[in-house]
Amino acid sequence: MSPTMKVNPSNNATTTTTTSSPADDEISQSLPSLTTSTELKNQCSNADLSNQNLSTVSPDLTTSEDIANHAKARDIVLGLQNKNIKLIAIDFDNTFLSKHTGGRHEGKADSLVRFIRPVFKYFIQELLESPDFSRTLHVCFVSFSPQEKLIKELLRLAFKTSKTDRIIIRCNTPKFVATMRANDPGKEYPGKEYHLLSVVTEIEKKRKTRIVRREILLLDDDPENISTAEQFGHKVLQIRDEISLDILKDFVYNKLRDC
Repeated sequence: MSPTMKVNPSNNATTTTTTSSPADDEISQSLPSLTTSTELKNQCSNADLSNQNLSTVSPDLTTSEDIANHAKARDIVLGLQNKNIKLIAIDFDNTFLSKHTGGRHEGKADSLVRFIRPVFKYFIQELLESPDFSRTLHVCFVSFSPQEKLIKELLRLAFKTSKTDRIIIRCNTPKFVATMRANDPGKEYPGKEYHLLSVVTEIEKKRKTRIVRREILLLDDDPENISTAEQFGHKVLQIRDEISLDILKDFVYNKLRDC
């Protein structure tokens, strides 16, 4: 469930993934404030796991299908760069994973590896291997879950490289929520906006790269988060269970307009 909005975005904000952002679309260099944290989804998915696409493919395999999938993922990365996307923001539950942890996963991170959607195994692998990763092409996870350490460990296990340490993670940890509440009482941002603003601020400060709203692509399963991001001028793609490399590639090349 997304938080309620008390701060209205520009009336000229982009409302679809294929329209341009507002003229005044730069993200403030002073981190905005949010006083209320977003409630976690309390119900984990009860769907029959046999109906979910839970398999993952090791990047070490060299089958013809694996080679073809890596090629598709590379095309997606190149397509995003050609469309001037600089920050790819990925939700965790029901997006990167094919299940929802409810922010209360009690097992080890390795127990979640089999729930990583294959499309993200290939896509993130190619992002990590891009020479532009963490230079002009950045990746972050934005989640209402408080389990930041779990996500970090899962990324290390899944991709087996220290490059995952350069993926910025913004979760509703107690420290993060306290910061939101302390900055400016009474001021709120909806959806994943505060998370994204925090990420953009860090990138500019530590990596000397300035990112504006239209250069952000949010991948999220929640329609409210998607709608909010559209209103604020970001590019978006709602992730559904049928997501695949072919669907993602079609979106990038045929539906996503240049920034």
